[in-house]
Amino acid sequence: MNTIDKILIACAIAVIVFTTTMIVIFCIFQTIPDVLVENFFDLFTGEIVVTFCIWWIKKKYGREKTNEIKTDKP
Repeated sequence: MNTIDKILIACAIAVIVFTTTMIVIFCIFQTIPDVLVENFFDLFTGEIVVTFCIWWIKKKYGREKTNEIKTDKP
């Protein structure tokens, strides 16, 4: 398992735990901290987008490198 997979799994776990916590807080207090929720999901959306872009660039670069190796061989 590479680092990008670990980051995405950690993000998924954090989102699940945060969402569950906000549901519990809502059940107890009938309100949630709106700014905290908005900023939390903005942060993790940005993190996932950046991580996906890094993964896509690595995949594209790896494919081009593989094609160069195949074409160089006689």
